[in-house]
Amino acid sequence: MRFSYLIFYRNEEPIGVAYCQITPFSVGESVQSVDEKSNKYPCLVRAFGRIVRNLVAEKNRNLLVCGNLLLTGEHGFYFPSSIDKATAFDILEEALILTQTELESKNINIDGIFIKDIAEDHRAPVKVLVDRKFREFTFHPNMVLNLRESWQSFDDYMNDISSKYKVRARKAFKSLDGIEKRELTDIQIFSSQDRLLELYKSVVDNQDFNMVTLTENYLPSLKRKLGDNFKVFGYFLDEKLIGYFTTIKNHHELEAHFLGFEPDLNRTYQIYHNMLFDILKMGIEYGVKQVVYARTAMEIKSTLGAVALEMLCYIRASNRLTNKVLPPIVEYLKPSTEWVARNPFKV
Repeated sequence: MRFSYLIFYRNEEPIGVAYCQITPFSVGESVQSVDEKSNKYPCLVRAFGRIVRNLVAEKNRNLLVCGNLLLTGEHGFYFPSSIDKATAFDILEEALILTQTELESKNINIDGIFIKDIAEDHRAPVKVLVDRKFREFTFHPNMVLNLRESWQSFDDYMNDISSKYKVRARKAFKSLDGIEKRELTDIQIFSSQDRLLELYKSVVDNQDFNMVTLTENYLPSLKRKLGDNFKVFGYFLDEKLIGYFTTIKNHHELEAHFLGFEPDLNRTYQIYHNMLFDILKMGIEYGVKQVVYARTAMEIKSTLGAVALEMLCYIRASNRLTNKVLPPIVEYLKPSTEWVARNPFKV
């Protein structure tokens, strides 16, 4: 992965920034189970999808990504409120074209521009991208739990949920009997990096779609760079690491980051469910305003009180013909989003 950092000036004064990742993207490596999940489509559409997938599966496509493929949310750019959103998206698109030209002059071919995770309340001003042939699409929503000011402790949260969800929570806590939880030190993160990667892969390999796959040095590197703002908590059974989760404290938000666990033990000990509660406990202790649970597993996250925030994505292929057929391809490749939103709070 390569990176580009853009600064926008007005009268020699910086007024905005943007952050880009240049990453090779392979459909064959990123899409795990298209054929299995595609039974909802007519046979002709499935056949078309398989043809398209076979055509591009073995080829790496360089994408210029405005945003962060490793985090969910609008993290790709910043402009002050004095610049209206439509103008911001206008100059952002112009800058990305210039960036593409600059990269290609250095023999870094760019097959498309991808602007990731725009908040839905920016749909009107971001229409300038659609007018310029960007294709709009969505994947899973961002699951966000807004913390109430009255929650000074986890007990305060428990008092605000209904008896039905209290019973479920306490059952999950009890199922973790025999499991020890502890924060990993810098040295332990480094010495356990192979095991952390193994547990991560045991989870991510079962997901429909992944644009990025971590390497073993990602978590140790993040700890070195972010210090106390990055935490790794492990779950141990007889001193063996069987699961872990990571968090990033981002000002008033606590971001749930990558995790891993042994799937065979998850049902018995409800590891994942307890992880979600433990992250919420941390958020309350930190006094943040939001816990950002990110994508995937939307229904179980909603049982804790997280709500779905739709995130808009925009992509434009450099090849005009490819850009014309992008909408059905993206629709075919996107993960299934069938789930039921829950509300655990007392009415």
